[in-house]
Amino acid sequence: MKRPIALILLVSILSAASCGTTENEPITETSADTTTTETTAALSDDLPERDFADYTFRMFIRNLDQYIDEMYIEETTGDIMDDAIYERNTKIAERFNINYEINLGADVMGTDATNTIMAGDDAYDILVCHARQTFDYAHKGLLLEWNTELPYIDLDKPWWNQDARENLSICNKLYTCAGDICYLNLGAANAMFYNKQLMNELGIGNIYETVLNGDWTFDKFSEYVMMGSRDLNGDTQIDIENDRFGYVTGHWIGPMQVLYTGGQRILTKNDDDELVLSLNTERTVDIYDTFFTLLDSDPCYIQLDENMEPIYNSFSENRALFVDMNIKDVEKLRDMNADFGIIPWPKFDETEDKYYTNVDADCSLIGVPIANSDPERTSIIIEALAAEGYQSVIPQYYEVALQTKYARDDESVQMIDLIRAGQVFDIGYYYSHNEFISEFNSIGRNLAHEEGHNFSSYYAANEAKALTKIAELNELYSE
Repeated sequence: MKRPIALILLVSILSAASCGTTENEPITETSADTTTTETTAALSDDLPERDFADYTFRMFIRNLDQYIDEMYIEETTGDIMDDAIYERNTKIAERFNINYEINLGADVMGTDATNTIMAGDDAYDILVCHARQTFDYAHKGLLLEWNTELPYIDLDKPWWNQDARENLSICNKLYTCAGDICYLNLGAANAMFYNKQLMNELGIGNIYETVLNGDWTFDKFSEYVMMGSRDLNGDTQIDIENDRFGYVTGHWIGPMQVLYTGGQRILTKNDDDELVLSLNTERTVDIYDTFFTLLDSDPCYIQLDENMEPIYNSFSENRALFVDMNIKDVEKLRDMNADFGIIPWPKFDETEDKYYTNVDADCSLIGVPIANSDPERTSIIIEALAAEGYQSVIPQYYEVALQTKYARDDESVQMIDLIRAGQVFDIGYYYSHNEFISEFNSIGRNLAHEEGHNFSSYYAANEAKALTKIAELNELYSE
């Protein structure tokens, strides 16, 4: 049951039947170095047992059902993921004697907590916001530092993403991280979907085998894409409403994802953990030239606004061989009659060691306001929620929801293994404060709108301003 929209929703978690312990429960663990799942004994979170005396844990969450639901469910609904979140939260509430209060932001970004925090008002224990908005709070100095001020968060644990840990810091200061406390961090990963019916009609072989062998490259993808288009109504024009394409995408998906398939990032770090603009390489030029040459060909279509329905419709109606979208958007295909498969985006070429996958900035990142009166208590609850998310919620999302509710075959689970192992959290994409957004953090999308898509000229026109802003960021975080 969806909750009514309100600025504040206070719910007390009352006494309920025990959910049981986790010490002996098997879970499915995905290793970054493997492409298979294995059953292991549940891991201890190593947290102290505390009684927080009916404390109300206050979460500031952006105002959209899917992001509220990944953190809080008022009651069981029979939905797989709703019930998993309800049971996780109930278990943590009983363990530490807490309640939950949900404070809804005014928008889907979570932009309106600034004044409250700056006034010194201890109104929220955590912020759960859009990734770019979380960094806006960090930029303004409104968040606690994870390594030094949140003592019970253990970033070595498997419920924290190590790419996020390593790449979201600046000058060895980490103000947010991604992990299994929010299951849509996996859902925000980009993936490729293909129409099995069309694949069979075109005589293409077992694409899963190609992926698992490490041979799923952009050249192979392009070969298949060129086979996929067809003028279905015979009017000699290929259009998105009536005809068939080899590949369809949106301006926030393919053009943003392709950079990472070649192992590139917008920003990397030097030995002092300072930000470095690393975008301008020969490989980056090659990646964008190759991608946009394909995208501009007749078998491809890109939606250059926010309306993705034409993309979803073309794929659902068997008029697209490939579409890329975030994993969480697979539910858009739930009524599709033809079978489809989920695979990683291809490697740019065979030199890459894995299938790198951009995690959309629409994912939720956690921040703890500097006005928080008890960081130790907050860190315990964050860690407990993340650990239980790893133990019980992610297996549901990973093994049940994607496998049996939306995805159409067992092999899709192996593909999600690969996607999860290759998740990329590029701070150059997430950081939007300080006017950096006007230069490079949406570089792929921006190039999609540029006539000729010329990366070199775009970079040359914007490099100086970007370097100045990056220097300012390094100075700010080093203080």
